[in-house]
Amino acid sequence: MKKSLPVLLALVLCMTACTPAASTTPESDTPPVNEETAETATAEESVAFPVGHLRRIQQYESTADAVYSTVNFWTDEGEPQFQLLKVDLADAQRVSLYMGDSPDLYGVQVLSWQGQICLFGWDTLYKVPEEGGTAQQFPLGKELNPEFVDEYAVYEFEYRMDRGSNSGKRIDLETGQITNLELPGQIEWINQTGTSRFIMTRAITQTPLPSYKEWEVYDALLQSGEREFDWYDPATGAMEKVMAEPYYGEEQPDGKRRRHDFLGMAGDRLYFSWYNEDGSANGVESCALDGSDWQQMPGRLERERPDWIFSQNGTLRWMMKGEPGNLWIYDLSAGQMYELPHITVANGWPEALVGQNQVLVSRGRDPDIVDGFALISLEDYLAGSTDWTPITDAPDGGTTIVF
Repeated sequence: MKKSLPVLLALVLCMTACTPAASTTPESDTPPVNEETAETATAEESVAFPVGHLRRIQQYESTADAVYSTVNFWTDEGEPQFQLLKVDLADAQRVSLYMGDSPDLYGVQVLSWQGQICLFGWDTLYKVPEEGGTAQQFPLGKELNPEFVDEYAVYEFEYRMDRGSNSGKRIDLETGQITNLELPGQIEWINQTGTSRFIMTRAITQTPLPSYKEWEVYDALLQSGEREFDWYDPATGAMEKVMAEPYYGEEQPDGKRRRHDFLGMAGDRLYFSWYNEDGSANGVESCALDGSDWQQMPGRLERERPDWIFSQNGTLRWMMKGEPGNLWIYDLSAGQMYELPHITVANGWPEALVGQNQVLVSRGRDPDIVDGFALISLEDYLAGSTDWTPITDAPDGGTTIVF
């Protein structure tokens, strides 16, 4: 008999404006970034590969027909086990597609690609047929932790604010070939937009930032520096400036400084949360793709920025804020705010947008004991319905644990 590890409820959403960017050691040094070169920075050589619709890799990977996830657990003998699970969105039935005992299959990313489910272990790409079966293994030669995916490849980035260099890699999903991507220095964030380009946030200073340990010099450079938002084309390295502001925010008439964080793209608009550095005010604004035509979002978004955001295929869809009893969601597609005070952690808390406009939600015993998950149409969910369909194990589906 196999025993599952405790399953902790996690809000597995798209990247929020409050979450720190990845911070790892870069591989080589590049010249310092400055304002004069910001709009023309390119890779040393053009990189010839196609780029599709870039999106972030999620814990719950969804196609039009199913949602996939992974779990790790221990056998009675203390051996680690891995399981790939599939939920059919038509009947909410769950089956096991693949089980393995490789030690590198722990906390792996999962994504769907051309009828296969790709799993990234420490240094190996596993491909499992969507209907289950034997996994193909493709050694990659080094440990990789991709963050983004399009129709052709996955992308991994490494960057640190206090280094003058950063690096990126593209891993082709057909061949496993790794292509190095050149990046500018002092990157804070890289975000998907659902298009063939990323939005990159970076610090622009007159000289490269030193180590954090030299805080007085480090802070002085940022005090006189800028925070810039750029379009970044991974295929060519080309960059296009969207907007820039003083690093610690634009000073307002009342003396307070207002700062922006990128949230995502929807339609032909880029969305940013804004906030005063002293915490006295915040909200959401949008602009055109070239950084013009700034507009304040209406209603509650004039004075509140979201705690969480949800995307569909890389495109920003929901902004959400609050807590049980005081939860709201702004749906960008509908241009409407929804109040959902009845939602609690164990009573319909949204985990992900999946399939054909469905929501994966938690379910269980109120107020916060989660027994499992369920599905409901996005329209019904926003209308306040709690008539969701619990996810259950299919007969002889091979499942041994609950996710």
